[in-house]
Amino acid sequence: MPEVSVVIPVFNAARLVGAALRSVFAQTFRDVEVVVVDDGSEDGKELAAALRPWAERIQFVRQANGGPASARNAGIARTSGGLVAFLDADDEWLPEKLARQVAYFERHPETGLLHTAIAGDARPRAAAAGPPRQVFCDLYHTVFSVNTLTVMVPRRVLDVVGGFDERREIHIEDWDLWLRIAAAYPFGYLDAPLARYRRGGWMSSQIERTYAAQALVMDKTTDLRERACGAYRDDPARCDRRRRFVLHRDWGYDRLAAGDRPGARQQLALALANRPIEPRTAARYLATFVPPGLRGGARSAPAPGAADRPSLVHDTLYRRARRRSVAYLHDLDDRVSRRARSRSQVLFEAASPMSFAIFKPVCERLRQDPRVELWFTAHGRVWQPREIYGPEGIQDNVVPPAHARWMKVDLYVNADFWDMTWLHRRTRRVHLFHGVAGKYGLDAPVDLAPTLATFDSLMFANADRRRRYIEAGLVPDDDMKAALVGYPKVDALVNGSFDRARIADALGLDPRVPTVIYAPTWSPHSSLNGMGERIVDGLAARGLQVIVKLHDRSYDRRPRGSGGVDWAARLSVYDGHPLVRVARGGDSSPLLAASDVLVSDHSSIAFEYMLLDRPVVVIDRPELFRSAGINPDKVRLLRSAARVVHDPAELAGGVLAAIRCPEVLSAERRAIASQLFYRPGSATDRAMAVIYRLLGLEAPRNAGAETSERAGAQPAGALSAIG
Repeated sequence: MPEVSVVIPVFNAARLVGAALRSVFAQTFRDVEVVVVDDGSEDGKELAAALRPWAERIQFVRQANGGPASARNAGIARTSGGLVAFLDADDEWLPEKLARQVAYFERHPETGLLHTAIAGDARPRAAAAGPPRQVFCDLYHTVFSVNTLTVMVPRRVLDVVGGFDERREIHIEDWDLWLRIAAAYPFGYLDAPLARYRRGGWMSSQIERTYAAQALVMDKTTDLRERACGAYRDDPARCDRRRRFVLHRDWGYDRLAAGDRPGARQQLALALANRPIEPRTAARYLATFVPPGLRGGARSAPAPGAADRPSLVHDTLYRRARRRSVAYLHDLDDRVSRRARSRSQVLFEAASPMSFAIFKPVCERLRQDPRVELWFTAHGRVWQPREIYGPEGIQDNVVPPAHARWMKVDLYVNADFWDMTWLHRRTRRVHLFHGVAGKYGLDAPVDLAPTLATFDSLMFANADRRRRYIEAGLVPDDDMKAALVGYPKVDALVNGSFDRARIADALGLDPRVPTVIYAPTWSPHSSLNGMGERIVDGLAARGLQVIVKLHDRSYDRRPRGSGGVDWAARLSVYDGHPLVRVARGGDSSPLLAASDVLVSDHSSIAFEYMLLDRPVVVIDRPELFRSAGINPDKVRLLRSAARVVHDPAELAGGVLAAIRCPEVLSAERRAIASQLFYRPGSATDRAMAVIYRLLGLEAPRNAGAETSERAGAQPAGALSAIG
C-alpha cells in the first residue's frame, strides 16, 4: 500500500489540473497514490484530454456535482494510504511538501492533522511550529487558520471523526472537519511554505456564504466545545459572546466595504449586542447612518485586530483598504519624484566586497550612461560602505543603510537575499545570484518565497536553477520575472579581458613557476578551519606559488562565518612570503586567470574556474556538505570534473599531477561550465537589456557590445582584487 494518498477534486478546471498533478509527481517523496475526482465538470472532454498524460498514474472517479466536500469524500473512499493529503485542481505543492510532512509524522505519530505555511502568504500566523499541540480553542476563535491544500491527516483519524460534511449550506466544510479533528487529536504545523495558491481572493457572494456558514458550524460544534475548549467549560456564555462578536463585527465591516449600509448596520448591531463597550465597532455602526459622500474614511478603516488575526475570509476589508491607501501614496510619490529630477536613479546594495563583484560589470556599464545616476549602500555589520566601494574608486553617492532606506530610487540591485535593506518607497527590484554552488538551499529556497516575490526580476545564471524555481512555484515562467541572463561576473574570464602576465606581475609572482589558487568556502566546517594553513604550507613546500583567496565571510569573526577565528591576523604570517600571496579583494576573476590549478572544498569559484578549462582539486569535507545545506547534485557535479583528495598530505601530489596532465577531465569541465553559465561572455549585455526595460529607458546603441574594453586590457578596477 502507498504511504500517502492524494485527493484532488476537480470542477471545471481542466486547464489548471495539469499543473497541480505536475506538482504532485515532482515531489521528492514518491510513495504516493493519486485520486482525481471529477465533480460533474461541464468541461468533461477537456478534462479527459488534460488527464490523458497521467492516466497510468492516477485513479479517476466521476460523479454528479455534489460540491467539494462530496468530491473529497469520494476520493477518500478510494484511498489506501496511511496518510491522506488534499490538493485542489487550481493549487500546487512545492517539491519537499510530502517528504517533510511524512518525516514529521514519523517523529510525532500522535499527530491528528499537520499543516504548513503557504508560499507568498505574508499574513501573520499564530500556529506554532514544533511538536503537535491541542489547538481546538484557538482554531474555533480563528486565532489561526488551516489551509486545506497544506493538510495531511492519518486515514485512521478520518475513520474516527468522519469525513467532510456534504451539506451545501456548510460551505466551509474544511473548518468544520478540522474542528472535529482538533477536539480529539493534537495538531502539528511546519512553518516552511510548502504549497501555493494559484487563484485570487474570494468573490463577495462567497464571502457572504462563508460568514453564514461560520454561524452554522458554531452552532453545530457546541458539544465539541464542551469537551475540548477550556474557555467554554469555564464560562460558556462568555466564550460564545467572544466568538459571535468577532463573526458579526467582521461581517459588518465587509458589508460596509461593499456599500451595503443596512446589512452592515444589522451585523454591527449584533456585534455590539455581544460586546457593548467597543468604541471602534460602535463608531462604524454609527457610520452606517451617514450617507457615503459624508462618511469619509469610514469604509476604509481596518477592522480591529484584522492586521494581526488570520481570517476564514481570504479577502478582508483591512487588506483591501491598506493596499488602496499604500498604492495611492506610492503613486503620488512616483509623480512628484518624476517631476523633481531629470535622471533615473539606481541603488546598488552589497553585503561584502564579493557581493559588489557580482554586479560590478553592470555598474560599470551604467556609469557610462548620462541618463542614470548611481547610488551605493551596504548591508550588515561586518563591512561598511566605504570598505566595499572605496577600493573600487567609488567615493560619491555612497550612503549608509539608514539613509538608503528612505531614498526614492527607480531601481534597486542586490546580490544577497538575506542581507537587504528594505526600502520604504516604491521601486523596481533586481537580484543577481551570488553563486552557482547550490549552498544554503539557493537552488530552490522555498522558505524565501515571500522575499523572492518582492523582486521584479531574478537574473538566473543558468537554465537549471531557473527551472527549479519555476517548478517550485517561486517564480513564473516569464522572461522578465525569471530572466535567463548568465553570470556577468565571469564575462571577463572568457572574452580576453585579462592579461595574465600583468596580473602575475602585480602579485609579485614569477610567471615561470606554477601557481595554485586556494579558495575555500566560508564555514566553520570548511577546509580553511580544519587544515587551511597545512594546505598552504604543504603546497609552498613543493615549490608552488600559492594565492590564498578566502570567501569574504571568512573574515567575519562571528562563529557562523569564520568559526570565531581572526583569519586576517592568522594569515598575516604570510606577508613577505616568497611564494604565498593572500588576496583580500572582492573580485576573484583576475586571480583565476593568473592560476594554473584551483584547490577548494565546495564553492562557486571552483565552477567559475572551469570556464578556463584548467584543473580543479577538491578537498573532501563531508561535514561541510551537511552544515552548509549543499545540494547533493552540485557536490557530485563538482567532483565529476575534479581530483578529490581526503587529506592535506595527498594534496600536493594531486596538484602536481594535475599540472603535469591538465587535459585530464577537460571534457567534463567544459560540459559543466556550459551547463552552469548561460552564454558566458555576453551575460552583462542581457542583464543590461533587463535593467533598461525596468527603467523604461531605451538602451544605448552600444549596449549590446560584448565589452567596452579592448582584448588584452584589464577591465576597470580588475587589479583591485589583488590588495
